Amino acid sequence: MKLSIDNNIISTINAIPNPVILTDGKYLQSANTAFLEFINSDSIEEFNLCKGNLSEIFVKHGNFFAPSDIEPDQNWADFLFHSEDLKRIVSIYNKNGELRDFDITIKKIENQKEYLIVFNDITSYILEKNEYKYFAYHDHLTKIYNRQKFDEEFLKAMENKKRYKDELGIMLIDIDYFKKVNDTYGHLIGDLVLVLLVNLIKTKLRINDILARWGGEEFIILLPRTNAKSSYKKAEELRDLVESHLDKNLPQITISIGLTEINDSDNINSSIQRADEALFLAKEKRNNVIIL
Repeated sequence: MKLSIDNNIISTINAIPNPVILTDGKYLQSANTAFLEFINSDSIEEFNLCKGNLSEIFVKHGNFFAPSDIEPDQNWADFLFHSEDLKRIVSIYNKNGELRDFDITIKKIENQKEYLIVFNDITSYILEKNEYKYFAYHDHLTKIYNRQKFDEEFLKAMENKKRYKDELGIMLIDIDYFKKVNDTYGHLIGDLVLVLLVNLIKTKLRINDILARWGGEEFIILLPRTNAKSSYKKAEELRDLVESHLDKNLPQITISIGLTEINDSDNINSSIQRADEALFLAKEKRNNVIIL
């Protein structure tokens, strides 16, 4: 059975720390607290009353999207939905009058005219003229590192390990029965589950831990200066956090984790192969952690 938009998605977006809106391209249908605070609006009703069209918040900045880029009768949300990722950057003034640049993730609600839009602030990348590097190194849905960036970070961590005799852990995380989530609730809800999981994981990571999306519902974490015992403790914390997290608007999930401590003789392939073998054993039981 599909979860309804009114009872699920509209409520769920408040659990996401990024600004998130639901719109038909003209009016704001729903928005989370982060969005309303960013634009300094007390309510959706107030926003729609003050703005004739939602697109008015977008400011022309560089080569980024602005309403002037499309025909007057063209729906900007439709336009961005069908655009390539590099064109999905918009600029908006915040409540303090500061111009912020956002990469947006846009999803069309199944069998509806509305779009769910998540804003990710990439102002610092734009200021450094690294916007193309941002897209090359980040997963477009979850906004964490992708495999390419993880590979680079792994090599740096291995150099530090050998130079300073540091310990180094690596873990692979997989959502249990994620296909069932997509089949039961739809891919939009599945995407929200992935974003929520990433935000939960981030609460338990240190500033030097490296989190990346490995593919599909799999994620990988590199844990510098962390031995096997500490890696296992961290994995159990993550597993327990996800299992105990309840959201009435999203299906409850569990994760399985495979991890290993990296040796000086290891390379990225041997390290991930061992972690993957551990993950395979963990998934035989599900909601489990295995270390090899």
